[in-house]
Amino acid sequence: MTKAELIERVHGKKHLPRGLTKKAVAQIVDAVFLEMGDYFIRTKVTRNAVAKLTYPGFGTFSKRRRGERTVRNPQTGDPIVIPPQSTIIFWSRRSRRI
Repeated sequence: MTKAELIERVHGKKHLPRGLTKKAVAQIVDAVFLEMGDYFIRTKVTRNAVAKLTYPGFGTFSKRRRGERTVRNPQTGDPIVIPPQSTIIFWSRRSRRI
C-alpha cells in the first residue's frame, strides 16, 4: 500500500467527520509517522531499556541495536566491515517479526 492509498482509505471511512478533507488526512498521517520516527531517533537502546511503540490490535515496533559484522563484497570477495547501527523491527500477533 502506498501513502496515497492509505490516505484514500482513511478518508473514505464513514465514522470520520464529514468535513475532513484528503489534505487534512494527509497531514494527520504525516504527523503520526513523523512522531513515531522522532520517538525512535530520540530514545537510546540499553540492555535494560528498549524503545517500543505498541498499537493494540496492530502490532509493536521496537528499536534494536545491531552489532558490528563482517560481510563479503559479492563482486570482489573482499571482506567489508559494517559498523554497529540501530534498526526498527515490527511484529504482530499473527507473525513473529517482519
